[in-house]
Amino acid sequence: MSSALLAHRYRLHRQIGAGGAGEVWQAEDTVLARPVAVKLLRAELAGDTAALSRFRAEARHAGRLSHPAIAHLYDYGDGLSPDPPFLVMELVDGPSLATVLAAGPLAPGRAMDVIAQVADGLAAAHAAGVVHRDIKPANLLLGPGGQVKITDFGISCAAGAASVTRTGTVVGTPAYLAPERMTGAPATPAADLYSLGMVGYECLAGALPFTGSAVEVAAAHQQRPLPPLPATVPAATLLITELTARDPAARPATAAGVAVRASHLRDLLAAGGAGPQPAGQTSGWASPVPTGLAATAGLPTGPAATASLPAVPAPTLHWPDRRARWPRRRVTAVAALAALALLGLVLVLRSVGGPPAAAGGRPAGASSRPAATVELAAGPLIGQPLSVARQRLDQLGLAMRVRWQQSDSQPGTVLAVEPSGPVPAGSTVVVTVAAGHGDGHDHGGGNGNGGDGDGNGGNG
Repeated sequence: MSSALLAHRYRLHRQIGAGGAGEVWQAEDTVLARPVAVKLLRAELAGDTAALSRFRAEARHAGRLSHPAIAHLYDYGDGLSPDPPFLVMELVDGPSLATVLAAGPLAPGRAMDVIAQVADGLAAAHAAGVVHRDIKPANLLLGPGGQVKITDFGISCAAGAASVTRTGTVVGTPAYLAPERMTGAPATPAADLYSLGMVGYECLAGALPFTGSAVEVAAAHQQRPLPPLPATVPAATLLITELTARDPAARPATAAGVAVRASHLRDLLAAGGAGPQPAGQTSGWASPVPTGLAATAGLPTGPAATASLPAVPAPTLHWPDRRARWPRRRVTAVAALAALALLGLVLVLRSVGGPPAAAGGRPAGASSRPAATVELAAGPLIGQPLSVARQRLDQLGLAMRVRWQQSDSQPGTVLAVEPSGPVPAGSTVVVTVAAGHGDGHDHGGGNGNGGDGDGNGGNG
């Protein structure tokens, strides 16, 4: 298709990326005379309703976003004959972060810069109601001047909207996927932050924390702690630890807050300070404000725009004049009276005592009934999507632990539920789920294993 003119406007020059669902070409917009990247849906998927839905969703979601840390979407074609469906995007002149990390870890300051920029871009996406769902180094491009660009919104979703993938399926890349996503929970901004934390871990350590098959990696995210990071940057390690918390509620509240913290750490490291401060503390160092945050606050934007983070002054102790102090004897007398009052309170409490005891020493009113149980029928859940099992267990007040097992069954379906029958209320039930025989990057046919990328970054 080289030199072909797409939609009577875009001249394709050379293919620069490819994946399971599309090809990416370096091209020229002949109307505006500028270089662009064009993503084409594969011809064999042109009649696939689900593939077309994902392609349109990518166009809609990316088209809603305008931010320096997000690759811009310029145009979309629905595949009117003879043209295939296509996206026209900003061409980023630089490698993907995955290509850079293949040579080893980043310096801590550069790693914090990457996290700050990606978090700022995610803040813009989340504010627009878009969850990316596949943040990973292959989808982060490094342009001139160190500018980071988030690409590939192919499996992104609108927060609170129905997914275009099959019910009960899990899409994303297991190495970066949040633990709750693997149990069928919906994608939320907190899941994007977990993925960003895994990217930060890889930037600092030079490798991912878990290796093995997709099933083994998924299980490790749910059950194993992360191996420790190098201890040279304690505050950076603390940020990564918070981002990768298993409990979504324990992660930072917003991507915007992560952007501020990471940019602050970057500037402290660049200034050669004694060491980054823990989360929640700031200093008087001048720190560039992420563009999206600056615009929101009405501050100037651009590479040179800086603002001082608010300083937290040390408390100043003002001793009163000696003549205004109480005499030491008066202080001593007051302290003695306070001690006597406390002793009297203790004696009163002891005389009142606790609740009257029943026979056998059990406080009156305490229940002697055995622990409550709930009835869990495993049969109706077998063969159902994981989300159905999760909903049923939630209704019964039971916790769930997912065990992935390679199987010929439909990926994402329940194979076994243990235990079943009368189960103690609040206990944990193990749900075995089919993982399929593929690489597991996309349990359910989503376009999200990242090889597709927006491809725009695979071209160094």
